[in-house]
Amino acid sequence: MRRWTAPSVIGWTLASIVVPGAAHLRAGRRRTGLIMVGIFGVLLVGVMVALVNAKALAGLLLDPTWLAVLIVLCAVIGLAWAAVVISSYIVLRPGRLDRRGQLGTGAVAGVLAVAVALPFGLVATTVHTSNDALGAVFDASPSQPVDHKDPWRGRDRLNIALLGGDGAGSRKGVSIRTDSINVVSIDVRTGNSVLFALPREMENAPFPPGSMLAKRFPPPKNFWLPPGQGRGSADLINGIWAYADTHPEVAGHAPNRAPEAVKGALGQILGLKIDYYMLVNMWGVARLIDALGGVTINVERDICYGVGRADGGVVKAGTRTLNGTQALWYGRARDHPGSTCAGGDNSTRMRRQQCVMNAMLTQLNPSNVLLKFNALAHAAKQTFRTDIPLELLQDLVPLAQQVKNARVSKLNFVPPAYNPAYPDFPRIRRAARVAITRSRGSAQAVRTAPATPTPTGTATATRSPRPRTEQSSRLDTLGSSCVPAKK
Repeated sequence: MRRWTAPSVIGWTLASIVVPGAAHLRAGRRRTGLIMVGIFGVLLVGVMVALVNAKALAGLLLDPTWLAVLIVLCAVIGLAWAAVVISSYIVLRPGRLDRRGQLGTGAVAGVLAVAVALPFGLVATTVHTSNDALGAVFDASPSQPVDHKDPWRGRDRLNIALLGGDGAGSRKGVSIRTDSINVVSIDVRTGNSVLFALPREMENAPFPPGSMLAKRFPPPKNFWLPPGQGRGSADLINGIWAYADTHPEVAGHAPNRAPEAVKGALGQILGLKIDYYMLVNMWGVARLIDALGGVTINVERDICYGVGRADGGVVKAGTRTLNGTQALWYGRARDHPGSTCAGGDNSTRMRRQQCVMNAMLTQLNPSNVLLKFNALAHAAKQTFRTDIPLELLQDLVPLAQQVKNARVSKLNFVPPAYNPAYPDFPRIRRAARVAITRSRGSAQAVRTAPATPTPTGTATATRSPRPRTEQSSRLDTLGSSCVPAKK
């Protein structure tokens, strides 16, 4: 038997990390070494197949069952790899070394065993955190199980209400107002989508015929509160969530009565069936930004916020790294009479909000996410709320990939083209139908669709390979212009 030196013991132990079984083969344990090499080869092929099919597997990795399997696999592989290192060290017979060599090589082998197991432990911990966050945000107990063979239940479109809630810093308070109201309608076959934006000050929102809210608020007035029954703008469309939440005697006692009321109203306004909702607590977005370490934005002019309040301040013009509170107020600040700096009208605020979202997306790079994953996951649990089933994520991820590369149109139902104080709901529904028809890319279908005026704000399908409409491209440009270019 060959007498090993300390450097050779360490070298072959290191080699066993790269190719498990190498040390066993060198030590004459051919059968054991070949088995280890074979198992390693199978695992390597499996990893390569997974990388090739990463997009297809991405949805499965959001499924709780697969996440649990991944956690167990990480633990098993990490422990097994550490055991391979120790076993490789032992078969090299370090006992033949002098005492100093035994102590030195033993210490190195122990460090190597911990080093190879540690990444798998970190992955398992990260997956567990991700699973916990997903379970907190998505519906883990839907009323109907998801059939992955037909997740959309035979329908050709998926309609999701995207709501931004003013939670005033508390998750419970997110039911106060839904100040950002959008509906995205997705063609599940092509990914072509239309994003409908409704102003928060829209009045007289209708409810589905026969519903409890429709009986309380019948046409033609629809959602309207007589003087003394609501504060300020409580009967605008952004007040539906709060009203349903605080009036179970009218909206029903179901725990999801508030989002169902909003979905029902949006469905009646647009002539669509709203399948799911996603609510974003705007103050939760501030937590996400803080978890990222702030966002860098080109502030075009001084922005005042909280004028007259103790927590007010100014976001100074220039290239600034804003914390969560500053970024939130940068997007939300309004005009204040007598102030030395201005917030702007709704159009300006929408543009600045686009800046904040673009800055977040730009800075949500893989390294940032990995380094700050736990903080981001914790913030996400306090930021998002939805009735999308957790089971459906493995089908939604591939669809999201389609949407990313498909045509996206946008239709804003805002003044002056549409008057939110006197909304023409039949006209809105016609415009929504035409926008959806155009998004399908069928010129013949568009010609036979109901005619409707096409004022500024009406969606127009793109004819170029770039998957954006003319209007959404303009909005993207306005948003991205506030994000500093990478050096």
